[in-house]
Amino acid sequence: MTGEPARPAHVPAALVVDFDVYAAAAPGEDFHAAWVRFQRATVSPLVWSPRYGGHWIAVRGRDVLDLYGDHDRFSSAVNTVPPATSRAPLGAIVLDPPQHGPFRAVLDEGLSPRVVRGLEPAVRALAAELIEGLAPQGGCDFIAAFADILPLTVFLNLVDIPLSDRAMLARWAGQVTRETDVALRDGASRSLRNYLRPLVAARRERPGDDLISRIIHASVDGRAVTDTEAVGACTHLMMAGLDTVSSLLGFVMRFLASHPAARRALVDDPRRIPGAVKELVRRFPLVVMSRRVTRDTTLHGVLLKAGEMIALPTMLFNLDETEYPAPLTVDWARPVLTTCTFGAGVHRCPGATLGQREVVITLQEWLARIPEFEVDDSEPVTVNGGIVATLDRLVLRWRPPEPFGA
Repeated sequence: MTGEPARPAHVPAALVVDFDVYAAAAPGEDFHAAWVRFQRATVSPLVWSPRYGGHWIAVRGRDVLDLYGDHDRFSSAVNTVPPATSRAPLGAIVLDPPQHGPFRAVLDEGLSPRVVRGLEPAVRALAAELIEGLAPQGGCDFIAAFADILPLTVFLNLVDIPLSDRAMLARWAGQVTRETDVALRDGASRSLRNYLRPLVAARRERPGDDLISRIIHASVDGRAVTDTEAVGACTHLMMAGLDTVSSLLGFVMRFLASHPAARRALVDDPRRIPGAVKELVRRFPLVVMSRRVTRDTTLHGVLLKAGEMIALPTMLFNLDETEYPAPLTVDWARPVLTTCTFGAGVHRCPGATLGQREVVITLQEWLARIPEFEVDDSEPVTVNGGIVATLDRLVLRWRPPEPFGA
């Protein structure tokens, strides 16, 4: 590649790999299989890529998991490569313990299992309504017709934001999570903050029961949250809530459409769906987060210098064959204990419980109404990489049900 930085003197030449963490797959290669190939072909547990200004990559799954929790040496204050030029606060996601705790507590309370249980009837009703509208059509672009509607609608209701703004907000969130040009990524983040400022001001005066109001009126170390902190925390909330579950649903439905035996096992016994979703969440990790080295430190005998970045791809834990044998195989009987799909440690996504329930409810309602479906091979399926990978389109086809009385 051109324009790559010179290898720093302390980086051994043998550890340099020209690998793009946001575009791991070769043309035509399966996105997740590419990560398995990279991990199996990489002898060293730690390598350095010249991409995005130069950064380290933790290659072994156990290191990925452990480094997510090592806040002393690997800080969340900068969590993407290339680093954002803006230093606007983003709440819990860019804070290390103990500063992280008060901001995270608000999110945990607002997205607790109790809250999620209360949301389930509305989630199920919306899923059923969408699917019943799609079933007679005999096909759809699943991303546009469902994955970009259900989780985003649920989230916007949770934060009490007009559904009419859904497409605009989703576009900005997608740019933040997939744009590798720092200026464009920062611009999208700035657009989100500008959108939120008047909303924060209004709810400062007239709070509601929504999650944004909870953040604005939270107490941090005995003091009120500032407007700058509130806008930052809400920006983080928007980036997380508007993108990840939609992307996960796309990969899940592509798998089920392409693997009829696995799908029919769930159709025949819907009680298996909640356990199956745990395996699907393991099988389809999406996120590449990074950490900044806080001080000169040694990892696997290699010197990492303060200020350097290290990428922690979640794919390299979930798909590490030493953690999960035959990692690319979906096995409904596989015990799934730990995954990194929604992050790990204190920064595990506070919306993980809601996200998983949305996937469970989607499969329960979809398979009950459209048990047989397949990917339309005439429409290419492409993966758009980035901090959160996604499918641009997923066109599904099925035989529409016979009209009543036909």
